[in-house]
Amino acid sequence: SLALEGNADLPVEILHVATSGPQRAMAFRHAVTIADGAAATLIETFVGEGDYLCNAVVEISVGKGARLDRIKIERESGKATHLSHAIVTLSEGAVLRDFTLSSGAALNRQNGTCTFLGQNADARLSGAYLLNGNQHADTRLVIDHAVPHCTSRELFQCVMDENARGVFQGKVIVRPDAQKTDGKQSSHALLLSDMAEFDAKPELEIYADDVVCGHGATAGDINHDHLFYLRSRGIPEAEAKSLLIAAFVGEAFDTVEHEGIREALTRYAEGWLARR
Repeated sequence: SLALEGNADLPVEILHVATSGPQRAMAFRHAVTIADGAAATLIETFVGEGDYLCNAVVEISVGKGARLDRIKIERESGKATHLSHAIVTLSEGAVLRDFTLSSGAALNRQNGTCTFLGQNADARLSGAYLLNGNQHADTRLVIDHAVPHCTSRELFQCVMDENARGVFQGKVIVRPDAQKTDGKQSSHALLLSDMAEFDAKPELEIYADDVVCGHGATAGDINHDHLFYLRSRGIPEAEAKSLLIAAFVGEAFDTVEHEGIREALTRYAEGWLARR
């Protein structure tokens, strides 16, 4: 259980480490409370070795006029299974900036619910996949606009290579009394091989009549004109592809406010193709 008050100058990191060993299962449950008017940056990092199951739940309450920047980094073992559920509630005037990187586990399933309990709250949830081999990553988000005058954004930039598969299912619910809601979601996939797959299921459930809502999804190959442009300037093909991949997921990285964390994510994306 973690309760944060005031304005935290430095990020708080919760580090989950699975050491090598026989097949095993681990379960975590964290409760995070951001007090009224407070602000904090929370990093959840998952790394490990070997064959294991990680089951993680986090419950987050963001108080009145408070702000939380949450960054989750999943870089676990290639044999691991990662299951998680984030349950978030936002009070009046609360601000949430949530980013998740999915890149390590063989099987990754992340569920999330974000419920607006107070007016004039703002939530922006984003994520990126960097998947290869036979990796599978699946994200399901439900944004529940239960009160009026709130804003939500979802943005996911997903890269799949070889036989990897990515799934994004996002639902925005606008309750009957939630007038003046502004809710949008989008998911985009970059498929680096003919066998890679991306499935998107955007959903809108709207029961109010004075709202602005929308969704979109795209999937496609790397832009060969851009690749040719970089190679014509003397950049090797592998490096050119890495730059284009980093630029693609960079749109999601840009939602991370902390400059140091954002730069670290960019370096990781630029080196992802080479490390494989």
